[in-house]
Amino acid sequence: MKKLLFALVLCALVAAPIGARVKVRTEFDPKADFTALKTFAWPADGYGQVKMMLSKDDDPEALRKRFEPTLVAAVEASLTAKGMVKAAAGQAPDFLVAYFALVSLNQSAQTVGQFLPSTVAWGVPPFLSTTSSLKIFEQGSLVVDIWTLDKQPMWRGVAQAEMHREKPQAQREKRVRDTITDILKQFPPKKKK
Repeated sequence: MKKLLFALVLCALVAAPIGARVKVRTEFDPKADFTALKTFAWPADGYGQVKMMLSKDDDPEALRKRFEPTLVAAVEASLTAKGMVKAAAGQAPDFLVAYFALVSLNQSAQTVGQFLPSTVAWGVPPFLSTTSSLKIFEQGSLVVDIWTLDKQPMWRGVAQAEMHREKPQAQREKRVRDTITDILKQFPPKKKK
């Protein structure tokens, strides 16, 4: 029994830091020519959108006003570091960049015995899979899109992570900047050989 308890505690300790990380994934149009992309601009109708799916009292506009300047500056800095230039007023860019942010609820649960094999060879009698840990949390998703000038998608980077409203604003802004950097590390995509 002590070995089982030790195994469960060890699994919980290993899983905790994994759940705290920002998960990033990207997708792109394999037919798109990313080598021609040198200048960028934001869409004329705005930098992006914020959607919240928590309660009827959500205020996505307040969240947008608080984080959009940090987000826009981070995207522009990351693209500039890759040798791309923001198009001057009146100049036609090679591509458009936009963001979308979504705040919603998510949950994580662990059940007794979930890490054991489906056999009783361990000498553990069969038991019901009851929930031993349940965590409900706010999850933020940040999407950075690269579009053609007619708003056809070429590339998309998505980051998802647990949100922490209790952290100071400076830490939250740093996390947004770091997340944007992580997303745009994978842009433009590398050609597969």
